[in-house]
Amino acid sequence: MNSSNASITMRLCFLAVLLLCAGTSVAADGSQRAVFRDALAAAQQGSLDARPDLRSQLQTYPLYNYLSAAELRYRLDTNANTALDSQIQSFISANPDLPPAESLRRNWLPSLARRGRWSMLLANTRDSDGTTATCRAVNARIQMGENPRDDALALWRVGRSQPDACDPVFGWLERQGLLGADEILERARLAVLAGQYGLTRYLARQLPADWRTQTEQWLNVAETPANLNHASAGLDGDIAVYAFKRYALRNLDGAADLFTPLADRLQLDEAQRHDMKRQLALLYAQGQKSQALVWFARMDHNRMRDDEHALGWEIRAAIYNQRWPLVVDAINDLPPAIADDEEWRYWHARALEAMGRSEQARALYAPLAKERSYHGYLAADALDQDYSLNERPLAVDRAVRARVEAKPALARANELRALGMDHAAGQEWNVVIDGLDPAALGQAARIAHEWGWHSRAIITLARADYWDDLDIRYPTPYSDAVRQFADDNDLDPAYVFAIMRTESLFQPAIRSSAGAVGLMQLLPGTARLVARRMDAAAPSSSALTVPEINIQLGTGYLAQMLERWDGNIAMATASYNAGPQRIARWLPDDDMDPTIWIANIPYTETRNYVQRAMSHMTVFQSRLHENIVPLDERIDDIKPGYGEQTASR
Repeated sequence: MNSSNASITMRLCFLAVLLLCAGTSVAADGSQRAVFRDALAAAQQGSLDARPDLRSQLQTYPLYNYLSAAELRYRLDTNANTALDSQIQSFISANPDLPPAESLRRNWLPSLARRGRWSMLLANTRDSDGTTATCRAVNARIQMGENPRDDALALWRVGRSQPDACDPVFGWLERQGLLGADEILERARLAVLAGQYGLTRYLARQLPADWRTQTEQWLNVAETPANLNHASAGLDGDIAVYAFKRYALRNLDGAADLFTPLADRLQLDEAQRHDMKRQLALLYAQGQKSQALVWFARMDHNRMRDDEHALGWEIRAAIYNQRWPLVVDAINDLPPAIADDEEWRYWHARALEAMGRSEQARALYAPLAKERSYHGYLAADALDQDYSLNERPLAVDRAVRARVEAKPALARANELRALGMDHAAGQEWNVVIDGLDPAALGQAARIAHEWGWHSRAIITLARADYWDDLDIRYPTPYSDAVRQFADDNDLDPAYVFAIMRTESLFQPAIRSSAGAVGLMQLLPGTARLVARRMDAAAPSSSALTVPEINIQLGTGYLAQMLERWDGNIAMATASYNAGPQRIARWLPDDDMDPTIWIANIPYTETRNYVQRAMSHMTVFQSRLHENIVPLDERIDDIKPGYGEQTASR
């Protein structure tokens, strides 16, 4: 191992040790926080009464009521009774904005149901509690002698399995004679449309034998869409459309050939035919095939008026094929609210320019070029103008700020952050900003920024609809690590900050639903592969929450993506989000303007991700006092042969 790699390994190991020790240091009032930790642990174990010394030291502590919530939760789990119900009710009523009180309420509801406390259950159930709670509430009404027929049937008439809490409600419907064969068959149909084939079969077993043939017919085409080629005229139209869409995903050209004979044979109505044509048009467009233009032309555009997704892909298909008159016509036909989107304003100008109508194009470019955005920068490039960053710091309003600081939840959020209880701190922050007017939201964002809580600052400022304070919106935390590892990997630090902001909003401990971790949202498996290529120790998942480790491996992976695509920053950015294998499937047959390729990235998330990252990089170049590289110089053409040599490495 060379000295550079040895140094990398030592840094990783050293930071991993730091992770194990994290949280051992204390702030100025760390002693009180240590007491709270002990008291909370005792409360959760039901032994706080045996430690009066702990309770007495925390009477004025902002999180004191967290102890009461923990005690009540312990008693609820171990010895629920009517006396405790009254205490919980009082605590919830006295602390309507306390997140642990809300958590206690949600955990209390199933206990009330088990013990038949129906009136109290109804009084404490909310519409936002979800299906399980709704089923308990409807059952409570049944038990109290009501006849909630419509609400009970609404729970039945869904195409998915419902929670066990719904079983008493469904039993009541059956006893009332409200679940006849027609109701069962309709739910089986809904289950097919939801892809819940097991539920369909379960329901079919409750039907008379001669009724089951319909469910068998539905499942025949739903599970094997190619069977639509032989579907009989009696097939349910909605299920035919559902199966057709699945068929198109597997065999797009085959589905296109089948469309007319199937629609005619089944006598499908215009809405169903439109739905099928829409599927074909979208799949051809997202597959970057010219047939998309044919299918969009065949669609009923009156039905598309509010279909922003389809309208957007109709324009993108015309852009990809460089059918500029079609682009202009499609954008001119957009509803005004959609046409005003910066994307379509840019492409309208771009299409006019390509058609030789330069003066009209410049008239559209000019106002767009004043905006701080991806398409605004492209418009500025078209006019050969400097970018407009429009920085306007948010003014401090001491009176409004004092109003925010007076909220008890603010002190609780601050304490929870100091304790490392980030999720609970976020819940309290939501309490802080709930119901605030824009001016107060702006001051709250400034407070979060001063705390170094950048994700909350950025999100809160967006809620205030204030976009021009670049200090709050584009902070540069972990700057030393970013600069060091960007330099190690020959990356622009502004690019690293742009990826970090786009991925995590600077949250070091965040984990995605897919398992990605930390500032640069690395999958543990990817991080291990990158570390291996560096000849460094494989990091644990928890180690990836250490900013320095995450930035080191994230920049390493970003450099690998750039190498994979011969330095093409647009493709590297798309690969960082969606994976290089998918990007390889999106390569054009011939050299392509990168803005056209980016506009036609099939995944909405990845398309927006690339555009945001390129826009953010521009701002970070300014904030880092770098020369701003125009997008038309930064983003190279897309070439079919990109990465052919590096792909096998």
